[in-house]
Amino acid sequence: MIFVPAEELKVGMRLAKPIFNKRGVLLYDRDTKLTPQGIASIKNFQLIGIYALEPAEPMPPMTDEDREFERFQTMSVFTLQEIMNDIRDGRQPAKLEQLCIDVLRQFGKGGSKLTFTQNLRSPEDTVYKHCLNTAILSAAIYAALAPQSKTQQRYTVMAALLHDIGSLEIPDSVTKKKSSDLTESDMELIARKREEGYRMIRDNCDLDSEVMKDISYLLRDIRDMNGMADNKAPDFQVETLKCAFVFDQMTAMKYGEEPQSDIAAYKYLHHPVHHINQQVVAALAKAIHIVPVGCSVVFTDGTKGIVLTDNPDDILRPFVLSYRDNMIYNLSDGKVFEKMQIADVVKTMDNRYVMTDEYKKYQEGLKSGEEKVIKRPGS
Repeated sequence: MIFVPAEELKVGMRLAKPIFNKRGVLLYDRDTKLTPQGIASIKNFQLIGIYALEPAEPMPPMTDEDREFERFQTMSVFTLQEIMNDIRDGRQPAKLEQLCIDVLRQFGKGGSKLTFTQNLRSPEDTVYKHCLNTAILSAAIYAALAPQSKTQQRYTVMAALLHDIGSLEIPDSVTKKKSSDLTESDMELIARKREEGYRMIRDNCDLDSEVMKDISYLLRDIRDMNGMADNKAPDFQVETLKCAFVFDQMTAMKYGEEPQSDIAAYKYLHHPVHHINQQVVAALAKAIHIVPVGCSVVFTDGTKGIVLTDNPDDILRPFVLSYRDNMIYNLSDGKVFEKMQIADVVKTMDNRYVMTDEYKKYQEGLKSGEEKVIKRPGS
């Protein structure tokens, strides 16, 4: 799979991901070959490019849930754009309540883990996609924090949908910079525009004071990522927003900038120096797939393996099959973990997990009664 900018599209290229319109109608399915009309349509949609399959590359797996997730994202981004335009024009946003309900209905019930995937972002749509994804993650995290108030969950999702509206006023000269190239004055400008966005929401929207409090505290905490002091009782609404905000920012597919992996984002959130509430981080690990069964992983020594069974108590310590020696290692065993640790997950360009034939072979072996060995290094 490769990323192809819109200006470099050629007739005959095959789509690696489906393209939906703002109503969620499928326009072009995966493996569709581009025609001159298709290329013109993609440019009219203002897409900065597409993911294309290489000539001999088979289509990567995509579940119905993956497809629905992308369809929902596409539709909701357009809706959120209308909502933010209403607020910027001084009008009460008519569709805000319904979008909040839709996010909660789709992602706020809990029970099963969400496969969270990122879409490529351009400077024109990054704010909408970031706010929507922060809302999706917040809904899922809050559900995993149960029992929590459904009303507070709704307030949290609504705050997530609106929190970054001020970033729409940041000049292109700043938004098009890589994160590593931002200067101190750039960071001050970003913070100032976000605060101005908060005041815009306050002046133009009739929202519950809890929503406004959540936005205000989130903006405070992301400006100072040390966050709340450890000795204070956690505000789960704000901590949920902060966790979702950071996870999305780190894993976002930005044009011209490589995203960090889900594991890298999880490790960042899990590290005590960043003062993210660990109950919330644990809820994130329960809410979305970070190290799922069947995914390929890279160990700290550079070797690779595949996850056979997950570990709900510690997602970084599952059972894995090593490609190096075809042996199974239980990373929850302390002596094994001293020698073998997961450094990252192998993913495709669009951040989907790589599932290999080795996992199918393992499953077939279990069905046939084949014995497997759980090995410690050096044994």
